[in-house]
Amino acid sequence: MNISDTIIAPATAGGKAGIGIIRISGGDVRNIIKKILKISLRERYAHFFTFFDLNGKIVDNGIAIFFASPRSFTGEDMLELQGHGNPLILDMLIKNILLINNVRLARPGEFSERAFLNEKIDLIQAEATMDLIHAQSKLAIQASLKSLQGFFSQCINKIFQRLNSIYSNIEAAINFPEDINDNILLKNIDNKIYDVISLIKKVKKKAVQGNLLREGIKIVITGTPNVGKSSLLNRLLNKNVAIVTNLAGTTRDLIRSYINIKGLTFELIDTAGLCDSNNVIEKIGIKLAKDVIKKSNHVFLVLDSSKKDEFNELIIKNYIKKLNKNQIITLIFNKIDLTKKKSCITRYKNKYTSIYVSVKSGLGIDLLRKYMRSFSRSIDSSENLFLARRRHLQILTKTLKLLEDGLKNWIDFQTIELLSDTIKLANTLISEISGKFINQDILEKFFSEFCIGK
Repeated sequence: MNISDTIIAPATAGGKAGIGIIRISGGDVRNIIKKILKISLRERYAHFFTFFDLNGKIVDNGIAIFFASPRSFTGEDMLELQGHGNPLILDMLIKNILLINNVRLARPGEFSERAFLNEKIDLIQAEATMDLIHAQSKLAIQASLKSLQGFFSQCINKIFQRLNSIYSNIEAAINFPEDINDNILLKNIDNKIYDVISLIKKVKKKAVQGNLLREGIKIVITGTPNVGKSSLLNRLLNKNVAIVTNLAGTTRDLIRSYINIKGLTFELIDTAGLCDSNNVIEKIGIKLAKDVIKKSNHVFLVLDSSKKDEFNELIIKNYIKKLNKNQIITLIFNKIDLTKKKSCITRYKNKYTSIYVSVKSGLGIDLLRKYMRSFSRSIDSSENLFLARRRHLQILTKTLKLLEDGLKNWIDFQTIELLSDTIKLANTLISEISGKFINQDILEKFFSEFCIGK
């Protein structure tokens, strides 16, 4: 990437609006100011100006703000032009500025990438910027801001510093055994490693919660054909997103919808009814259903209350075999309007929560929503919650296992060189979260997912 170029891009979304903003960053910003504003600007001050093209013709008027390096978002000289939100006007301004030497259109995410390369933000904060833009709940917004402000980065840096201190002591003990008392350097080394392990576990626990806020809680609605899965989805959303008929096998594709309850986003996934089918298309739908069920946090198993308990018990038994041990299963007994007696499968009564509803009349739906609201109790509502990505969780998990295995080997065999390699690798791993050590191709791929002008 050539960061010697000056880059330009619209910072506001396409379409007509009250204002339109153009963002410019790089070494030629001061030259651009002279050519299109024809006057020097006071730093970090909002000036009202007329914008000219390179031939001196008026293009628009609006606000110009100059941010001098290094006190800018990118760490370079930056200029923001806030004009009228007509795409034609913005396009005219950008085309004129592009005629100036060394100025080009910015790639998606290039402003944030330059901010990262100039150490104005780390990778966690860059990711938080993207997550803040796409946050789907109030809690997710608050957590994104916490990450953007550097709270998560501080947690990771604390782990990094502790590992670095341990590694320095180990290396000193290896390299200068004749000058330094090994016992002093390595005293309580296992306790120090254990403390880091405990710290990572605490950070990971919050990261798991932060990841739930980012991705939402996935709930798969499953069951045999024609038990009311699609009708339940429509009821929860208060709108018809799934086709409902009396014919079994109507739903063949996955239907994904989102609902926000008490600041938490739920992804509801309606699936094809699991059964033996000779229909090729229905078979594909059933396979999709099985795959998504395995990846979900929660499973709503919809049952027909009008059926005998023995029948429903067999259904539950067959479904449980297909699920993971850590998945939360809720039994949704539908069609209670057709029976006077509530189904009670004694074998599973204390193991799984049972909710009784009539999707047709709406009976019990409010109780189900209240039950879903209780899921938010697993999320720490304190100000210490930050947003986390799956990438962060994977690295924390990998680092944790590496240190736990390394500590065990140290206690068992006292091999100092092996312990040194373990701590060094753990520190390199943890540094990938903040972007201190990370592959350039991964960085470019990440920033390419950003908006133009960000």
